[in-house]
Amino acid sequence: MTSSKPDDPITLLESRVGRQWTAIDRARRQAIQTSISIEKTLRGLSSTDASIVVFGSLARREWTKKSDVDWTLLIDGQADPQHLQIAQKVARRLDEARFNPPGTTGIFGNMTFSHDLVQKIGGREDTNENTTRRVLLLQESAAFGKSDAYERVVRLLLSRYLKEDYGLRFGTRKYKVPRFLLNDIVRYWRTVTVDFVEKQRGQAGQGWGLRNAKLRVSRKLIFATGMLSCFSCHLLSSPDVKQELKTQNSTVAMEEYLRHFIVKKPLEILATFLLELKIDKRTAVKLFSAYNSFLNLIDDTSKREHLKKLLPQNIRGDIVFNEVRGYSHEFQDGLTELFFKKHQELQKLSIFYGVF
Repeated sequence: MTSSKPDDPITLLESRVGRQWTAIDRARRQAIQTSISIEKTLRGLSSTDASIVVFGSLARREWTKKSDVDWTLLIDGQADPQHLQIAQKVARRLDEARFNPPGTTGIFGNMTFSHDLVQKIGGREDTNENTTRRVLLLQESAAFGKSDAYERVVRLLLSRYLKEDYGLRFGTRKYKVPRFLLNDIVRYWRTVTVDFVEKQRGQAGQGWGLRNAKLRVSRKLIFATGMLSCFSCHLLSSPDVKQELKTQNSTVAMEEYLRHFIVKKPLEILATFLLELKIDKRTAVKLFSAYNSFLNLIDDTSKREHLKKLLPQNIRGDIVFNEVRGYSHEFQDGLTELFFKKHQELQKLSIFYGVF
């Protein structure tokens, strides 16, 4: 089984720069194989109004040893007492199949209702958990079994974000970027970084090293590619899509464009931009080689466990932490080059929307 198709952006990028990122390819193949196994494990539990949705490394196709299965039962229909029973069956079957359960934060491993995701964007009732589920649903998710509810909720979310962005619909903006959606992605990233410190305090440093490594690389990738997805509306969508938005004040075509674009996995989105904007090979190699090294380290059970047990007061001189920190610095340098140095139009968008 292979992890890519001939037109797969990561494969195309490898061909263009003359590199092969084996850890990325291995993680993608393992994710596909694991997904097939989970599909069989959870067969018959989803329905037209309740989709089983996974997040995290499995949804991103970055599966490594000891990865968790972060999942939720996404409900888009009438209230039904059986939904709780179905969620319990999902948890039980995954446990019996010996998949690692979600973390203890309570964000995953339970039920999620579409009303909260779609109706509570912003305001006092939009909790950190609700924001996280909503943004990750758009950026790193996949449905198992019947996907009706999942697809409806994604469509509704994009419709809200774009239709209620009056500056996008009626304004005279030079750039056709969905700022309402972009601001929520930025808010999610800032929430994650603040919550990291809160967990450090609340959990007495337990798990700090591994969380820090993920924040530096994989969490940052999600934020970066979320911004790129929004920028793609201006940079990569067809003239017809932008013309409909400009002349008819209609977001329908842009919603459809964005819905198809975000189906790509985060690394695929990054590769797509590097290819489409013809970013120089050096930056592409820097980004993907750093991420490849990160995945290789996370897939090393001894190093992963070392990071998981590492306390913040013990990082000075720690070999494994210094290794992942080096990869994270390379990845950050590559992102800085991509967003601010290598493409004039992307640089303008990054300053206009990302900074101010």
